[in-house]
Amino acid sequence: MIRRPLVLAALRDHRRGIAGWTLGLVALVIVQLSVYPTIRDSSEGWSSLTEQFPEVFKEMFRIADYASESGYLSTELFSFVVPFMFAAIGATWGARLAPEDEENGTADIVLSLPVERHDYLASRLVAAVAALCLSATGFVATLAVGARILDMSIAVSRFLVATVVLVFVGLVFMSFALVLGAWTGRKAIALGVTTGLVIATFIAYSLAPLVGWLDALGPFNPMQWTIGSQPLLEGFDWGYGWRSITLTLGVTALSFPLWARRDISA
Repeated sequence: MIRRPLVLAALRDHRRGIAGWTLGLVALVIVQLSVYPTIRDSSEGWSSLTEQFPEVFKEMFRIADYASESGYLSTELFSFVVPFMFAAIGATWGARLAPEDEENGTADIVLSLPVERHDYLASRLVAAVAALCLSATGFVATLAVGARILDMSIAVSRFLVATVVLVFVGLVFMSFALVLGAWTGRKAIALGVTTGLVIATFIAYSLAPLVGWLDALGPFNPMQWTIGSQPLLEGFDWGYGWRSITLTLGVTALSFPLWARRDISA
C-alpha cells in the first residue's frame, strides 16, 4: 500500500534537488533552442559541414540531417547530454530509496511506525518516479513552448514521445540503483555501480556501429532500447519500449525481497 505521507515527505526533503535538476534541463533546452536560428539561417553551410564529418563520428553520435529541426534537436538534446541527465536523476533517486534513512540514523524511527517495509519502499519509489516525471514535465514544456516560438514544425506529440523515452532511461537505471541499495544498504555503492553501468552501456551503444561484437549486444543494451530508437525522428518503438518496461519492473520487484530480508542498522 502506498503511504501518502511518506511520498510527500520524500518529495519535500528533496525538493531542492528536484528543482535543481528541472532548472538544469530547462536551461539546457533554452540554450540549444536559442542556437537553432543560427543553424537554420545557414542550413546549407551546416549540411555541407556535417557531411564532411568522419563516418565514425556520425555513426557514434547518430548525426543525421543536422540542419533540420528534428535532426538538430535529436543530436543536441536526445542523443547524449539529456539522456545522461535523466539516467543521473534515476540513479540518484534509486540509490537513496532503501538506505537513506539507515545511513542518516533515522531508520529506527521510521520503521517503528505501523508501516510495512514493502509499503515504506513502495511509497518512496512512487516519490522517485514522481520526481523524475516532474523534471520531464519541465523539460518537455520548455521544449514545446520554445519550438512554437521559433515556428518549428515538429508536433508536440513527438516531443512527448521522445520525453517518455527519456523517462524510460531514468527508470531503467533507477531500478538498478534501487536493487543495489536494497541489497547492500549503501547509497554510495548503489550510485557508483549504477553510474558505471550507465557509462558502460552508453559506450557500448555508441561504438556498436563500429564494433561487430558490440553491435551483436545491441538487443540486450538498455541504451539501445531507449535513445537508440531515435524517438524524435522515428516515433515510439513499442518493441524496445516493452523491453525497457519489463526490465524495470523485473529489477524493481527483486529489490523488495532483498530489502525485506536485510537486517537494518538504525
